[in-house]
Amino acid sequence: MSTTDASSQPNGSGGAEAVTDDSLTAGDKQILADIGASWWLVLFLGVVSVIVGGIILAQPFAAVRVAALIFGIWLLVSGIFQLAQSFDRRIETTGRVLGAVSGIIGIVLGIVALKSVDNRIELLILFIGIWWIMRGIMQLIVGSGKGGSVFYVFLGLLGIFAGIVVLVWPIKSLAVLTAVAGIWLLVLGIFEIISSFMIRSAAKKVAAAA
Repeated sequence: MSTTDASSQPNGSGGAEAVTDDSLTAGDKQILADIGASWWLVLFLGVVSVIVGGIILAQPFAAVRVAALIFGIWLLVSGIFQLAQSFDRRIETTGRVLGAVSGIIGIVLGIVALKSVDNRIELLILFIGIWWIMRGIMQLIVGSGKGGSVFYVFLGLLGIFAGIVVLVWPIKSLAVLTAVAGIWLLVLGIFEIISSFMIRSAAKKVAAAA
């Protein structure tokens, strides 16, 4: 009995190790190896996120100016595409009219934004505030509807409140948003850097086991 027990013990432990080694399929190991080969890309993105986040926190006004400039260009380009799309006869008349009006407004706002730093920053703040309010209303409707969730109602009310705050206190809100964006990028970058080395380590273990 003791001999049987002694022989069964190693077999039992060996079986457990075998299950652990075979817990990953060949496909899983290949996927992990492919991801591991690109660990440096995750590291690069993490470093960039940390650098950009640091720049935003160090020079928030410069970051806002760049963001506002990109927003102005986006308004102009988006307006041109919408206006061009309104000439497509395959689209219904109502859609073409709305597209044309939206395109013209976008072009005008884009030109106004690109003419002055103050104008583009004001438009950016206005856009963020209105977007938050509209998103909040949509979430409130979804949450209040059949099968809705209290969580969506909360998010909707929070979004509407945030949009109103941005529109009422634009400069202070923009400063807070900039600081939050900088901190978020820093935290994200740190996690990406840590994750890149974890991915690399896991890929090496799989390669060694193979």
